[in-house]
Amino acid sequence: MKLLPKYRKTIAKGLTVWVSNHYCPTLFGIRGHYESSYKSGQYVECGAPGTGFFVRNSSSHSYKNFCKEERAKLVPQYKNMVQGKEFSFEKEIERVTKAKEANTDPIRDMILESYLNVLPLAKEAEEAERYVNGIKELSHRRHRLTSYQSHVMSGIKSKIARLGHDVRDIQLYIPKLCGEELYQQFADVAKQFTQVASSHRIWSVRENYEGLEAAFTQVYFDLGIFNFIQAPLMTPMMRDAEGRKIFFYPEFVIRAKDSVDFEVFEMKSLTFLFREVPYDMISNMVIDSYYDVDDSSSSTRLHRRNYEQFGDGLLVNKDSKALNDMEEETKIRERVVGELYVPEMKMRYYVRDVKALRTFVHTLNEYKDKLLDNE
Repeated sequence: MKLLPKYRKTIAKGLTVWVSNHYCPTLFGIRGHYESSYKSGQYVECGAPGTGFFVRNSSSHSYKNFCKEERAKLVPQYKNMVQGKEFSFEKEIERVTKAKEANTDPIRDMILESYLNVLPLAKEAEEAERYVNGIKELSHRRHRLTSYQSHVMSGIKSKIARLGHDVRDIQLYIPKLCGEELYQQFADVAKQFTQVASSHRIWSVRENYEGLEAAFTQVYFDLGIFNFIQAPLMTPMMRDAEGRKIFFYPEFVIRAKDSVDFEVFEMKSLTFLFREVPYDMISNMVIDSYYDVDDSSSSTRLHRRNYEQFGDGLLVNKDSKALNDMEEETKIRERVVGELYVPEMKMRYYVRDVKALRTFVHTLNEYKDKLLDNE
């Protein structure tokens, strides 16, 4: 049982440093095949190594606050360390091994196998990273490292680099799995997804929740990675109202509660439906995420029908299929949002940027049709 935040460790002849007992999130196995082709933002780990997202440039205050809260979860806390609530490679390997033994799905088994193979290398790299941090702290006290200390630190960094090179051979690499040609076709889906992710308002619907017709929660879409699965481009990642993450790959979609508890859906078996919905149809059910829903003083605050906050981008035009029966005077005053519904996953979203969502769903369905044609 860990009781102290640091311990003394001799990492080389004549060199002893204080090493943190806290788990240290790293970028090991994250920036690999796509590093030279995609300039990613700050990486934020989510629950376990190998799973997380890259922070987008956004003017949305709610998104910035969300990212701030996610980063705060990674700050080491002594109480969590003592109570054994921090991430542990030993516990994670045990969890993955048990999940793999009970698994029957071939794709899920392949993902768990790859994850299980990477974890020991990730453990070595994380431990080495803590040694490096321990040496760096010496410079804080002495202002400058000796040549010997710098030499030892360089050796440890070289070891991390070697581990990073070795891990590429055992990680699940998507283009190798599905083929380069198919992945290039899927790249258009990922490109259009980035436009949807930039929308300032995305709501996930938790249907038939606690006796209510529906419960709406503001969520955020990002580009990320799941269980060290590598690809040349970032992976589209949605979130839902229950805190699960949905990852899109060329041949399957993953819905994950965590690194071990996840479902796999075949892409070609899914139905992606889009329609335009008048905002007034959902406005009284959309919870204002700026307020704490657990706070009785603010739990009843809802989005008001303030059309001005939506701007001209949501004006329904003359060709709108959602409101084509309305009179012309009514059409130009109505606001709409885009709806994405995936019945097989019971997954429903409303997105403020109607055009971006429409294009994404159209591109996704075109890609899915190619999958079916190739059967």
